[in-house]
Amino acid sequence: MQGRQLDEEMMRRCLQLAQSAAGRTSPNPLVGSLVLDSQGELVAEGYHPKAGLPHAEVFALELAGKRAAGGTLYVNLEPCSHFGRTPPCADRVIASGVKRVIVGMQDPNPQVCGAGIARLRAAGITVDFSTLEKECKELNRAFVKRIQSGLPWLALKMACTLDGRIADRQGKSRWISGSEARAFVHGLRNTYDCVLIGAATALADDPELNVREIESGRNPHRAVADPTLRLSASARLCHHADNSSSWTAIFTGATQIKSAGAFPAQVKLIEANDAAGRTDFARALRWLAENDVQSVLCEGGGRLAAALLEANLVDEIYWILAPRLFVDQSARSVLSGDKAVSIQDCLQLDDICYRQLGCDMLIQGKIRKP
Repeated sequence: MQGRQLDEEMMRRCLQLAQSAAGRTSPNPLVGSLVLDSQGELVAEGYHPKAGLPHAEVFALELAGKRAAGGTLYVNLEPCSHFGRTPPCADRVIASGVKRVIVGMQDPNPQVCGAGIARLRAAGITVDFSTLEKECKELNRAFVKRIQSGLPWLALKMACTLDGRIADRQGKSRWISGSEARAFVHGLRNTYDCVLIGAATALADDPELNVREIESGRNPHRAVADPTLRLSASARLCHHADNSSSWTAIFTGATQIKSAGAFPAQVKLIEANDAAGRTDFARALRWLAENDVQSVLCEGGGRLAAALLEANLVDEIYWILAPRLFVDQSARSVLSGDKAVSIQDCLQLDDICYRQLGCDMLIQGKIRKP
């Protein structure tokens, strides 16, 4: 194996390494790196595990030591060229003595954006750019969106029956989907920075929105759209048993915050209502992005999901179909929008994939943007 084929194989390995830290690096990107010595032998691998710790290139080069000299470094994102929480990676790459660097994609951060590659080339290092660029951008789609728009990547997860219902007419929903689908959702929570629900769901289910039955799993931050502040301090969302650094944000109104009683320290009451007293979701999402949240998983309910879709804020869909039928028009609908939409204007999914989860079917895709 040599040439382009080798470069692509090594870049795929970088992506695998980077993915192992999903949900743990925000506000930093997911990055993996590896080093081949001058003879083309793989001598070191590394990935960025957490913001504030060394970047992937540093881990790989430290492990490679003197064997990096004359060799090749692979990394899925352009090495940084500025001082942040850590020194510039480009300087460490230059000091290692590698002769060639294969970069998957340019860093969208204006502080880097080509400057890292330029610094490497100025030092006499051959830089090949855009190996598996599409795959590299897909891996860091949340990082790219936050940098470019100031908003986090928003995925909507809904589980419903074949006739589009998420609960019976009394609001009971446990369980629409099977155990395999629920395990899949816990896997999603493990890789997303924050889980978002509406106040109605929080009151009806009193969920924890934590991660269970996943080795080395970590709990995400939680957020609740609650414009009239119906959630009480006794709700399970307000008490985190894992003693982690995660927090719960409740998006509500200024008047409600002033009159609110005491909440636990990890609960943040955030003013995010619009003039009509409803949640301004763009404002809420912007607050999340400003607080190091790059990816948000919305788990409903129906009114919240419809509002986010109508506001064109959803990027990706995880739609779980359970082989059940309520045959009851009063059962709770999966989407509770009230705007008239023509067939020409209905939302369209791209990059669609299908996956069976036990008896359920997952449809995953990205919302086609106008």
